[in-house]
Amino acid sequence: MKLSEITTDKAISVLCELTPYINNIASDEELLAEIKRKVDAGTVTNRAEWLTIGVEKVNKIVPILLKKRKADVLGILGVLNEKSPEEIEKQNFLVTAKQIAEIVRDKELIDFFKSCTDTAGSE
Repeated sequence: MKLSEITTDKAISVLCELTPYINNIASDEELLAEIKRKVDAGTVTNRAEWLTIGVEKVNKIVPILLKKRKADVLGILGVLNEKSPEEIEKQNFLVTAKQIAEIVRDKELIDFFKSCTDTAGSE
């Protein structure tokens, strides 16, 4: 479900259900450290090096999300697809991958949670 396609009543319910999962992921120190780890752009000379750096980052972030924060990821997918985390866990992986891609492309949902973290950081 896309945030832009549901009623206010449903959106309030969904956002309330999502918040604990998002908070758990967003407050993971190991994940935050990797995301914040800066690349010295002056040392990168070509696209292949940028690609290598990107792959290295993904290789560090994905295990955090899919191992350490698995329950949170399944919870988010469950809420947004109106299924239990157990149902998400048992479904075909290609279905899950498509659901993840849909979430990442839901600009309104991403912007909503970004705005919450921007506000919290400025207080």
